[in-house]
Amino acid sequence: MTAFGDRPYQPIEAYALIGNCEGCALVARDGGIDWACLERFDADPTFSRLLDRTRGGYFTLQPAERFETARQYVSRTNILETTFTTPSGLVTVHDFMVPRQAGVDRPRLVRLVTGVSGAVPMVALYRPLDGFAESFADLMITDGQVTAPDHPHLVSDAAFTVEDGIAVARFTVEGGQDVGFALYLHATPAALPKLRDLLQVTRRAWSLWTEDAAYRGPLADELIRSALVLKALTYEPTGAIVAAATTSLPEEIGGIRNWDYRFCWIRDACLSFYVLKKFGMIGEAEAFFGFVADLADRNTGALAPLYSIAGEADLTERTITHFEGWRGSAPVRHGNEAAEQHQSDAYGQVLDLIYLYERLGGTLSGSMRAHGAKLADFSAAYWNEPDAGLWEPRKPEQRYLHAAIMNWVALDRAIRLFGERPDWCRERDRIVACVNGKAVHAAGYYPQFIGSDDVDAALLIAPMVGFPVDEAVFARTVDEIIARLGHDHLVYRYKTDDGLPGHEGTFVICAFWLVDALLWLGRDGEARTRFEALRALQNDVGLYAEEVAEDGTFLGNFPQAFSHLAFIHSALMLDLFDHGGRAALKGTYADRSLRETAARRAPSLTTA
Repeated sequence: MTAFGDRPYQPIEAYALIGNCEGCALVARDGGIDWACLERFDADPTFSRLLDRTRGGYFTLQPAERFETARQYVSRTNILETTFTTPSGLVTVHDFMVPRQAGVDRPRLVRLVTGVSGAVPMVALYRPLDGFAESFADLMITDGQVTAPDHPHLVSDAAFTVEDGIAVARFTVEGGQDVGFALYLHATPAALPKLRDLLQVTRRAWSLWTEDAAYRGPLADELIRSALVLKALTYEPTGAIVAAATTSLPEEIGGIRNWDYRFCWIRDACLSFYVLKKFGMIGEAEAFFGFVADLADRNTGALAPLYSIAGEADLTERTITHFEGWRGSAPVRHGNEAAEQHQSDAYGQVLDLIYLYERLGGTLSGSMRAHGAKLADFSAAYWNEPDAGLWEPRKPEQRYLHAAIMNWVALDRAIRLFGERPDWCRERDRIVACVNGKAVHAAGYYPQFIGSDDVDAALLIAPMVGFPVDEAVFARTVDEIIARLGHDHLVYRYKTDDGLPGHEGTFVICAFWLVDALLWLGRDGEARTRFEALRALQNDVGLYAEEVAEDGTFLGNFPQAFSHLAFIHSALMLDLFDHGGRAALKGTYADRSLRETAARRAPSLTTA
């Protein structure tokens, strides 16, 4: 049982996420934890077999005989419950990461095996790795604990031995019996704590958070699952949210389009907190406002597209050359060079979220008002300049229409928030004249950038932000995107040369953006058909990846905040359409958030 070198890579859709709003882990259907960053999302991993099946660390817990697997999350939590059915009986495993409120001396990760029936032989295999080290540390068994210098300590009531460098425990679980495992970063107790008590603490923490959900419609359970993913990807100490839990899962199997997504993209965070607010989870954006304000204090007001979860902008990209990558998809990357790009759409995203916050009853601090005005000044001064664009191509900058539209959002929201200023009003009007004038392609659609013949799925969001699109031009753009970028219900974000070899899968958020755009145009039949097909893309525990191959295989980093926020948004758009038709979809994100339906109440803020 210790020779696991022949275990093949698991499909991305085989994984489930657990987390505690600091770090996270991915658990495979076969009981293997193949990815875990225990202290913070962007730390070096403790388990990394996800990215190299022989060199990476792992923690496997499974029956020692043939088994079948069924799994689910404990209701309204991020606690994973896996049931193994074997010829000898049934066992369940509860995998969870313990929240901060349990104390500084808490274990970070817990695995609790419970016998349901019969007597099931089990095996645990523990082989941590110090980040992306080139060799494994020598494990020691001391007073029943598995230890190694600079590694987490494993405490268990199962007896471990070291075999071929792997800590192995073989034991049998009978009905009603518990066997537990707890991973500690630093000090460890002399004996295993009461894991069932920690399970209840964790369950209550997640369940209490979901009680504020504003939506009570037929999709409530699925939307709460996506909201829980967004919450789990939020770094509680600062309020930042990471784009995804992983690095280097490829956009093409065997290709080089493998990026580190364990950082906070300003755009992604704003969109995530927008949908959480609309869904009724209003507290998280408070901390994020503080995070953004702190960034402004460190510089002249310009925003980098992404930051570390503690706010650093230096995310130097390096390659882990000795890791082969998931299914041979090298390189494995640590850090992200995109932090050095200029993406001007971020200004509009931040100001739109600030505007939503005020419309919901929040009071802006003086520093946040000053920061918002500074962002608008940047948009007024530079909206007409080329930028790197939403999709971060590694090519020369262009005048992307999506960027122009989001700069319009920055100026429009600043005017609504802080009053009319001549340069803001002038440049806002110039953007409309440009986008609806010279930027329109001769064939009558909005192109990717000024002078381009190509289309870009990013332009599907234009009416969602309240931009005064030419409806005929927008309808033609939607049809062009379906024709050129669509594959059944799936949508590619673009098909232009982006300066990189190879290809990528369809982009999940773009498929949901198409649902929203079709609804806005009143083509609700098409929108519903696409939405139902996208619902079916979730894995068995309700998670989405970044991308999907044309055969349905998950691609890209996982789970992806973009995909889950888009699912929530489209579901709420459908709810609004059912309530009030096209008219209910008009206006800004804030306007739609304040429109109640039979299934959703409008969120509100009572904080001063």
